[in-house]
Order: sequence, then C-alpha cells, then structure tokens
Amino acid sequence: MNHGELYLGQKCLAVVVGFSALMIAMAFNGYAVVMMPATVMVTIMLSREADYFGLMFCLLLPLSLSWAYQVGQIPEIVLITRLLLLASISLVYFKTRRADFEYKSPVLLFGLFIISAAFTSYNYSMFVVISGLKLLFFALFIGGLLLSSRASMGFPHVLFAAIATTGFISVFYYLVAPEIGYAFVMDPNAGVIASGRFSGIMNHPQLLAGILAVNLPLMLYAYMVKTGVVSRLGLAAFIVSLLLIAVSSSRTGLLAATVSCGCAFYFYNKHATNQVMKTRVRIMAMLVFGVIMVGLVFATDQIKFFIFKTDDLASGIRLSGRDEIIYASWQGFLERPAFGNGFQVPSDFTEHGIAGFGITSDATSIEKCFFLTMLLEEVGLIGTALFLCMLGALISHWRRKGSYVAIAAMLSFLAINTGECCILSPSSIGGLCWLSIFAVHNLRLTQQPVHP
Repeated sequence: MNHGELYLGQKCLAVVVGFSALMIAMAFNGYAVVMMPATVMVTIMLSREADYFGLMFCLLLPLSLSWAYQVGQIPEIVLITRLLLLASISLVYFKTRRADFEYKSPVLLFGLFIISAAFTSYNYSMFVVISGLKLLFFALFIGGLLLSSRASMGFPHVLFAAIATTGFISVFYYLVAPEIGYAFVMDPNAGVIASGRFSGIMNHPQLLAGILAVNLPLMLYAYMVKTGVVSRLGLAAFIVSLLLIAVSSSRTGLLAATVSCGCAFYFYNKHATNQVMKTRVRIMAMLVFGVIMVGLVFATDQIKFFIFKTDDLASGIRLSGRDEIIYASWQGFLERPAFGNGFQVPSDFTEHGIAGFGITSDATSIEKCFFLTMLLEEVGLIGTALFLCMLGALISHWRRKGSYVAIAAMLSFLAINTGECCILSPSSIGGLCWLSIFAVHNLRLTQQPVHP
C-alpha cells in the first residue's frame, strides 16, 4: 500500500469517527444540530483542497435525519440551511474558479431551461412568487454545482465516509434495536413501524433507500479501485446498503438499486483496465445475482408482497395513488403543452389544489411522482426538451472522459424519479443525490485522465 492510499484511509476513518460523534451528540441534545453545519462551513473556509461536495452533503443532511422528524418542515431551519448551502457553493466557486471549467454545454442548456421556466412561471403559474423563489434556488444550486466542479477533484472521502457511516449506524439499530432505528434515539415513534418500513437514521424509508442506491457505484468503485481500509469500507458499505434497501420496503429504492448495480457492473467490467478490478466486479455481480436467485426460490411470497404492497395479488399492484397523480399531471400538460403551468407549484389538475398552499416549506412541497409528466406539466415541451438535453450533455461528457461512476449514479437518480420525483427539489433527497453525483464526477477506472 502506497503512502497516498494510507493517507486516504486515515482521512476516511477520521470522517467516520467525526460523523459518528456528531450523530451521537445530536441524538441526545437537539441543539447539537448546529454542530454539523458549523463544522462543514469552517472546513470549507479553511481548506485549500477538500471534498467540497461531500461537505455540502453533510450540511444538507440534518434536514433529513430522523432524530428530529419535523426539522425539515420548520421554515426558519430550512431557510438557514438553504442560505448556508448557497454560501458554501459560492465559497467553493471562488476557491476553484481558476481551474479548468469543463461544463460549457450543460451550463448553456441549463441557462436556456431556466429562462424558459421563468417565462412559464411568470405568465402561467398560479403562484408566481413561489415559482420564482423555487426556480431561483434551483438555478443557484445546480448552476453553482456546474460552475464549481473542476477536473482536479479527487476521491470524495467525506461523502464516502458519511454514506458508509449512515449505513453502519442504521444497520446497527436494525440488528440490535429496530424499534429505535425506525426514528433514531429521540423519537422512536416517528417511523412508520406499522407498515414494516425501516428508515434507519433517516426520516423516511424512501429517503434512506434512495440515497444509498445512488451511492452504490461509489461504494463498488472504492472496493474495486482502492486498497486497504478504503477498499474494505467500500465492500462493507456496499453489502450493508443492499441489506438496508431490502428492509426499507421501498420499491423505488429497489428499482434505483437495480439500475445502479446493473450499470455499475456493466461499466466497470467493460472499461476497467486492471484484471484484478474485473475479477472483483464479476465476483460481486455473481454474489448479488445469487442472492436474488435464492430470494426468488425461498422468499417468493415476501417478494411479491414487497412489489405489490398487498396480499391480494389478484387486485393488482398498489401504486399508492401515483397513477392518479401522473394522470393529473398529464391532464395539466394537455391544457398548456408548449410552456406548462409553472415551476414546482400545483395546478388545478393536481391532488394538492389551492387551499393551504402558502409560503412555508411544508405547505409548498409537492410530489408528482414521475419526473417526465411533472416536467411536461410544469415547463411544457420546450422546458422538458431543454432539461433532458442538459442531462444528456452531462452524461455524454462523463462518457467521453470515462466518468462511469457518475453515469451510473445519474441513471440511478433518474430511476428514483420514476416514483419519487425530486429532481427539481434541492432541499432534501434531490439535493443529496445531486451532490452525490457531482462528488464522483471525476472518478475514473483508469489512472490517467481521459480528455473529452
């Protein structure tokens, strides 16, 4: 093991210890919530080179922790977190602005999308101010990520250690005291125990499963490419993440994990230049496939219930109202197909209606399930085409430079958005996934950079 790998392992272990200490402190004292954002901001300000996106991930994460189940719905806390997030992005941009910029085409397409969405929201939204504020935050967040991403960024040890620790603590509670794990220490009744859905230290099973699924390619990459402590942590975190996704009962998480693993196995096996890497990924793929086959043979009824969410299979799969919401979005799109009905607000056709839709964070949150029908309803054909072209430009750029970890993570994120539409909402799972993807945008299977 060379000195660089040893030092990386030490940094990962330091983050694991620090993250665990902060989680323990927050579990027993709610005021300790300020410790993680404060630590992140100080680190960003003082560090010359750091895993900036991993640090931002930790800044946003407290809104989704289950120890204080309602914290993400307190407007003041959400507002402060958003401002700190934008401030951290600005700091990173000014620290790295002299480095090579590589996202010219995605930035252009994203700018055109923002202009289109602004035009739509100003002219057609029922809540122009709310549409404008949400669009402004989304533009600053995604635009900041694109502008502050640099080719010099290396292995995201903060994100890696934070995700691994989240999985380890969650699985510890599942194995030792699952009734606590449903909502961490301070609020054991916040989780949905009656539904049999495990959320670990996160505030919702979908959130736990989604975040872990998007980061599966990173865990597999660490196991394959790195050595020593980092490789062993990657393997353990990969296995633990699959276990937690299974016990979360999240169909969306399962779909995202399937896409994530399938893409990662394919890309890593095809493009890895080291035979040891290929051997590792093939062994892991066979083990995962074997576990699936064993489950299909010995746990058929449980798997059917997991997918259908009902014992009455003859009645068909339960979609938890998603079909009605998707149909409503489609009707909204047909009403105004070119430009849509406004960015991230309900229309007359959605289940939310008008009553009670205010300026607070909980009242302005919406859930439209499927991202394509959501885009069509909110920004029409023009905005949808621009946004999809921006995503295509990102994936194409990553393919040219060999960033297959980011591609697998992005495809997993899109799979999440077929059931839990969060791609335009940076405050919770959407923001955590975006940060996870950009944190790995420079990871390659080869040592030498591949210039597009």
